[in-house]
Amino acid sequence: MSVLFSPDGSLNVAVDPSDLPETGDAKNSRSGAMVRCKNMRTNEPGKAITRDGSAKFNTTAIETAIWWIEEQSGSRYAFAGTKIYKNESSIGTGLTSAQWSAIKYNAFNDTQDNIFALNGTDRKRIESDTVYEWGIDAPTVAPTLSTGAGSGLTGQYNAKYTYVRKVGSVIVAESNPSPAADNNVVLADQSLSVDVTQSSDSQVTHIRLYRTVTNGSTYFLDLEIPANITTAYGYSESFEESDAYISGTGYKFSIEDTTNGTENTYTWEELHSDRDDDDTGLESGSGGSGGPDRDPQPIGPNK
Repeated sequence: MSVLFSPDGSLNVAVDPSDLPETGDAKNSRSGAMVRCKNMRTNEPGKAITRDGSAKFNTTAIETAIWWIEEQSGSRYAFAGTKIYKNESSIGTGLTSAQWSAIKYNAFNDTQDNIFALNGTDRKRIESDTVYEWGIDAPTVAPTLSTGAGSGLTGQYNAKYTYVRKVGSVIVAESNPSPAADNNVVLADQSLSVDVTQSSDSQVTHIRLYRTVTNGSTYFLDLEIPANITTAYGYSESFEESDAYISGTGYKFSIEDTTNGTENTYTWEELHSDRDDDDTGLESGSGGSGGPDRDPQPIGPNK
């Protein structure tokens, strides 16, 4: 039997529900009065429906008071105490215990919604199971400049670099630039080699190099390379494979910008096997900038 709910009568908590005034027939009843509304949901006009059941995401509930809950794509993100939870499983820790606010939003140039949350101290971007910072911290270590193996540049040069997050081929965030190199490099028909420091932020996908033109003071975009490139096995000459030449494994890896030829070439080489292999990847990259001097794109603002 369905019940039409229209609370336009009186509320009397002292009356037994069976004594409420009502009208109706054998299948339906109608009453404008009520004594209580228990285990019901009344969010549809004219209807009182038994409240939906509940289910547990985990066998262990969140013990800390929850500041904020945000739902996205069928998952529930809770901000409680010093942690962020997805479906009651912790995905972020070490945060400030304070009132959070959050919103689902797609960042500039990004078509995918993320959760952006803040509490006055922490600012976090949540993508699926991973918690990132809202933006990208600028590099704090200046690049190291030296003379490269190429040719084409004459005059005095300096360089900076930024960290970039790309979604596919589109830039959605870029840090402010690093400090400029401590010393300018003077070249005479040579190339510019730039050593940079990789970011520890896992959302960084690329590094952008900015350099001056000849004897200039404004920094222009010169090159973009993937971040955290690791070496690949290989030999450039057949004699390197002989035991008489080297014992162990040789390494050689290079990337060349085919558009600009040798003007922008990044090369890492390891010629001997007797090295410390504790590192999981390269700590810095070297960039060569040579060829005819040109006017690259000017450095852009922080996004």
